[in-house]
Amino acid sequence: MPNEEEIQENIIDPDITVEYIFIEKAEEQIKPINDEQGYQMGFFNLFVSGSFKNDNLTEFKQLVLFELDFSVKEYDHFKSEKLDLNDYKFALVDNDKHITEFYIMDEAFFTALLASLRNLMIIGKNFDIEKFKRHEIFNEWFDKYTNRV
Repeated sequence: MPNEEEIQENIIDPDITVEYIFIEKAEEQIKPINDEQGYQMGFFNLFVSGSFKNDNLTEFKQLVLFELDFSVKEYDHFKSEKLDLNDYKFALVDNDKHITEFYIMDEAFFTALLASLRNLMIIGKNFDIEKFKRHEIFNEWFDKYTNRV
Protein backbone atom coordinates (compact mmCIF):
# COMPACT_ATOMS: atom_id res chain seq x y z
CA MET A 1 0.00 0.00 0.00
CA PRO A 2 1.52 3.36 -1.01
CA ASN A 3 2.18 5.88 1.71
CA GLU A 4 0.93 9.46 1.67
CA GLU A 5 4.23 10.80 0.31
CA GLU A 6 4.11 8.44 -2.69
CA ILE A 7 0.51 9.40 -3.33
CA GLN A 8 1.36 13.11 -3.23
CA GLU A 9 4.23 12.58 -5.69
CA ASN A 10 1.92 10.91 -8.21
CA ILE A 11 -0.96 13.39 -8.09
CA ILE A 12 -1.77 14.89 -11.50
CA ASP A 13 -3.53 18.22 -11.36
CA PRO A 14 -6.52 18.43 -13.70
CA ASP A 15 -6.17 20.72 -16.70
CA ILE A 16 -9.86 21.55 -16.53
CA THR A 17 -11.89 21.92 -13.36
CA VAL A 18 -15.58 22.77 -13.30
CA GLU A 19 -17.03 23.91 -10.01
CA TYR A 20 -20.79 23.75 -9.95
CA ILE A 21 -23.76 24.34 -7.78
CA PHE A 22 -26.88 22.33 -8.54
CA ILE A 23 -30.32 23.72 -7.72
CA GLU A 24 -33.22 21.31 -7.97
CA LYS A 25 -36.04 22.40 -10.27
CA ALA A 26 -39.39 23.50 -8.88
CA GLU A 27 -42.76 24.37 -10.34
CA GLU A 28 -42.59 27.81 -8.77
CA GLN A 29 -39.82 29.77 -7.09
CA ILE A 30 -41.31 31.20 -3.90
CA LYS A 31 -38.02 32.56 -2.56
CA PRO A 32 -34.36 32.06 -3.56
CA ILE A 33 -34.32 28.64 -1.90
CA ASN A 34 -37.44 26.92 -0.65
CA ASP A 35 -38.58 23.45 0.37
CA GLU A 36 -39.28 22.50 -3.24
CA GLN A 37 -35.75 23.40 -4.28
CA GLY A 38 -33.14 21.23 -2.67
CA TYR A 39 -29.54 22.15 -3.34
CA GLN A 40 -26.18 20.52 -3.39
CA MET A 41 -22.69 21.90 -3.84
CA GLY A 42 -19.89 19.92 -5.39
CA PHE A 43 -17.43 19.85 -8.25
CA PHE A 44 -16.56 18.12 -11.49
CA ASN A 45 -13.00 17.42 -12.52
CA LEU A 46 -12.54 16.95 -16.26
CA PHE A 47 -9.08 15.54 -16.74
CA VAL A 48 -7.27 16.25 -20.00
CA SER A 49 -3.93 14.48 -19.81
CA GLY A 50 -1.94 11.95 -21.81
CA SER A 51 -3.73 10.33 -24.73
CA PHE A 52 -7.11 10.34 -22.94
CA LYS A 53 -9.27 13.39 -23.49
CA ASN A 54 -12.58 14.25 -21.90
CA ASP A 55 -13.06 17.69 -23.36
CA ASN A 56 -15.96 17.42 -25.75
CA LEU A 57 -19.63 18.25 -25.32
CA THR A 58 -20.95 14.69 -25.60
CA GLU A 59 -18.65 13.34 -22.89
CA PHE A 60 -19.23 16.37 -20.68
CA LYS A 61 -23.01 15.99 -21.02
CA GLN A 62 -22.75 12.28 -20.11
CA LEU A 63 -20.66 13.16 -17.06
CA VAL A 64 -23.15 15.82 -15.94
CA LEU A 65 -26.11 13.47 -16.43
CA PHE A 66 -24.41 10.69 -14.50
CA GLU A 67 -23.41 12.93 -11.58
CA LEU A 68 -26.70 14.79 -11.28
CA ASP A 69 -28.87 11.71 -11.84
CA PHE A 70 -26.98 10.03 -9.00
CA SER A 71 -27.59 13.10 -6.83
CA VAL A 72 -31.34 13.25 -7.33
CA LYS A 73 -31.66 9.52 -6.61
CA GLU A 74 -29.26 9.39 -3.67
CA TYR A 75 -30.23 12.42 -1.60
CA ASP A 76 -33.65 12.66 0.00
CA HIS A 77 -33.88 16.46 -0.20
CA PHE A 78 -34.48 16.31 -3.96
CA LYS A 79 -38.06 15.88 -5.13
CA SER A 80 -37.21 14.42 -8.56
CA GLU A 81 -36.86 10.72 -9.22
CA LYS A 82 -35.06 11.23 -12.54
CA LEU A 83 -33.13 13.97 -14.25
CA ASP A 84 -33.81 15.52 -17.65
CA LEU A 85 -31.37 18.26 -18.72
CA ASN A 86 -34.20 19.90 -20.69
CA ASP A 87 -35.67 20.95 -17.32
CA TYR A 88 -32.56 22.97 -16.44
CA LYS A 89 -30.59 26.00 -17.54
CA PHE A 90 -26.84 26.42 -17.21
CA ALA A 91 -25.20 29.54 -15.87
CA LEU A 92 -21.53 30.48 -16.11
CA VAL A 93 -20.37 32.78 -13.30
CA ASP A 94 -17.32 35.00 -13.69
CA ASN A 95 -15.05 36.58 -11.03
CA ASP A 96 -17.34 39.60 -10.73
CA LYS A 97 -20.43 37.39 -10.25
CA HIS A 98 -21.69 38.24 -13.74
CA ILE A 99 -23.76 35.37 -15.04
CA THR A 100 -24.29 34.14 -18.60
CA GLU A 101 -27.29 31.83 -18.96
CA PHE A 102 -27.76 29.02 -21.48
CA TYR A 103 -31.07 27.22 -21.88
CA ILE A 104 -29.59 24.25 -23.70
CA MET A 105 -26.28 22.44 -23.34
CA ASP A 106 -25.02 22.92 -26.89
CA GLU A 107 -21.74 23.77 -28.63
CA ALA A 108 -22.15 27.50 -27.86
CA PHE A 109 -22.50 26.65 -24.16
CA PHE A 110 -19.54 24.28 -24.20
CA THR A 111 -17.29 26.75 -26.04
CA ALA A 112 -18.17 29.43 -23.47
CA LEU A 113 -17.57 26.95 -20.63
CA LEU A 114 -14.09 26.06 -21.86
CA ALA A 115 -13.21 29.74 -22.32
CA SER A 116 -14.63 30.75 -18.93
CA LEU A 117 -13.39 30.35 -15.39
CA ARG A 118 -15.59 27.24 -15.42
CA ASN A 119 -17.84 28.18 -12.55
CA LEU A 120 -21.11 26.53 -13.46
CA MET A 121 -24.58 26.60 -11.96
CA ILE A 122 -27.15 24.04 -13.08
CA ILE A 123 -30.59 25.24 -12.10
CA GLY A 124 -34.27 24.86 -12.93
CA LYS A 125 -35.33 26.90 -15.97
CA ASN A 126 -37.84 28.91 -13.92
CA PHE A 127 -35.23 29.76 -11.27
CA ASP A 128 -34.40 33.47 -10.85
CA ILE A 129 -30.62 33.70 -10.58
CA GLU A 130 -30.60 37.42 -9.78
CA LYS A 131 -32.56 36.89 -6.55
CA PHE A 132 -30.37 33.92 -5.69
CA LYS A 133 -27.13 35.93 -6.13
CA ARG A 134 -27.90 37.65 -2.81
CA HIS A 135 -28.54 34.38 -0.97
CA GLU A 136 -26.02 32.95 1.52
CA ILE A 137 -25.80 29.62 -0.35
CA PHE A 138 -24.69 31.36 -3.55
CA ASN A 139 -22.20 33.54 -1.69
CA GLU A 140 -20.75 30.59 0.24
CA TRP A 141 -20.34 28.62 -2.98
CA PHE A 142 -18.77 31.59 -4.75
CA ASP A 143 -16.38 32.39 -1.88
CA LYS A 144 -15.29 28.83 -1.08
CA TYR A 145 -15.62 26.73 -4.19
CA THR A 146 -15.30 28.74 -7.37
CA ASN A 147 -12.22 28.84 -9.57
CA ARG A 148 -11.23 32.39 -8.80
CA VAL A 149 -7.57 33.31 -9.16
